[in-house]
Amino acid sequence: MKRKQGMRWGIWLPLGLLVLALVACGGFQVRVTPTVAPPPTDSSGPLTPSGEAGMPSPTAEPTLGPPTQAPPTPVPITAPAESPQPSSGAAGLTPGETARVVAGGGLNMRDRASGKGKLIGRVTQGAVVTLVAGPSHADNYTWWQIDNGAGQVGWVAAGPPEDPWLLPDQKSGPAAGGGKLVNRAVKLGDRVQVTTQGNQLLSIRETPGKNAALAARVLSGAQFAVRGGPVKQDGFVWWQLEGDKVSGWAAEGDGTDRWLTPVGQ
Repeated sequence: MKRKQGMRWGIWLPLGLLVLALVACGGFQVRVTPTVAPPPTDSSGPLTPSGEAGMPSPTAEPTLGPPTQAPPTPVPITAPAESPQPSSGAAGLTPGETARVVAGGGLNMRDRASGKGKLIGRVTQGAVVTLVAGPSHADNYTWWQIDNGAGQVGWVAAGPPEDPWLLPDQKSGPAAGGGKLVNRAVKLGDRVQVTTQGNQLLSIRETPGKNAALAARVLSGAQFAVRGGPVKQDGFVWWQLEGDKVSGWAAEGDGTDRWLTPVGQ
């Protein structure tokens, strides 16, 4: 009897100890570590070059090539300064003929054709002189040797073309070139005479218009043939004139003074 009881304790005692150990360790429950699923991907996002959605595309790095050198700055070539061309002075001046001084303050006479020449005299505005020699060019002017009619000979500058100081002399008065002046408007085919007042000069221009290039300036008494016109420009009536040494366009007048007057036969 006692032997059977010992055998029972020998079987149950280990089993009891096993149960206690299991209870102390949490029993027979098997603990499973949960696996976290990745968040769902949005296939509507932008695609990277690798095809994955939602990832920003990598920024392309600039390709660095060999350093470039700036092209050399061209050095401007400066043309050499041109020497000023001497003024041609008034048209129609000829040695052996007479000329009239039209410069407002008169003209200085010098012993040579240069502004550095010695001052030997002076001729007043309106004086008629004889051209002895010339032209000579110096100091950007055209020079003429003149005889002032009082036994003095020297050189004077003719002035710039747009404002001459010396002009061919034209005998003024009624029909200086023959015939008589006719008080009427100019017509094509007329012969006309410049009838400006005193020493006032009439501008002859290359084309009609007060801003056109200046061809010459002439004194009262000069005569011309009317070859073209009329042309209305800048408030004036312009006529194309042809003379022995000067041709161009001139205005007939300003409505008060007549600058061109027909010459009768």
